[in-house]
Amino acid sequence: MVHGTGCPTFDGPFSGFVLSFVRQLLDVDRYHGIDPDALEYLEPEDLEELVAAGEIGPVMPGFEPF
Repeated sequence: MVHGTGCPTFDGPFSGFVLSFVRQLLDVDRYHGIDPDALEYLEPEDLEELVAAGEIGPVMPGFEPF
């Protein structure tokens, strides 16, 4: 513990850790940042323009073991 703080640990077997990690990688919201109710009013081309402009879009998958 070089930095003086504890390391987070995963409570369970290694296979459980791997499965949890992979599930979180697969759970990426392509239209993150937009109200789900607004999706029915937007055309796919409009959504793609918002993604290209960086206004909405997928978030980088992360992993928090707890």
